[in-house]
Amino acid sequence: MNDLMPPAELPADEHYCLDEVDLFRDLSRREMAALGAHAPMRTVATGQVVYTPLQPSPVLFIIKRGRIRLHRIAPDGRSVTTAVLGPGTVFGEMDMLGLRMRATWAEALEACELCLMSRTDVQVLLLTDPRIALRIAEQLSTRIADLEDRLTDLTCKALGERLAATLCQLARHTPDEPIRLTHQQLAALVGATRERTTTALGELAKHDLIHLRRGKIIIRAQARLAALADGAHPPSPTG
Repeated sequence: MNDLMPPAELPADEHYCLDEVDLFRDLSRREMAALGAHAPMRTVATGQVVYTPLQPSPVLFIIKRGRIRLHRIAPDGRSVTTAVLGPGTVFGEMDMLGLRMRATWAEALEACELCLMSRTDVQVLLLTDPRIALRIAEQLSTRIADLEDRLTDLTCKALGERLAATLCQLARHTPDEPIRLTHQQLAALVGATRERTTTALGELAKHDLIHLRRGKIIIRAQARLAALADGAHPPSPTG
């Protein structure tokens, strides 16, 4: 396991780590307990690195709570965000699932709870269950589609539209929670400078689509934000 993450004290209920994770939603209590015994939980603090290409390890991370940012370091030192993952999603160096971190770093954007599984346990416990294997495949397919959308947006959409699309995507898994990203991290996602991203966020706030707090972005009008992401002029709050 990655020694950057100190072990947390596990609760008495041995399958606690996997509770509430959508990936395992229809498993019986006995099946959940069998998996939970092989998936220890780790708690990580905001800003903590949970995976580094400098110390690669074949571990599958399952996000129970919180958000993880995947990013790469460009030759000029810039951090380029490749994905922001929320609860229920998986990442890690696990070639049998088509997951390869290579030069990618993983960092906690907020306090997180992660379940960890070894390569052997993934092969024996996850891939042999068609329900779980199918959901993992669906996740990876969605991630590829999101990346393709982002690449298309970079070419075809204005910054405000790209920003609206990115915020909608980030809010998809936890729509009632604020988005905890810095302006610099958002800029890396939408392919713009921090200054231009800050200005665009101000425009969204001006149209009452979002509310900005220190370190948080609260979506106030999901439908209107999605319409802007699709190229529509942002309608007024009253329609």
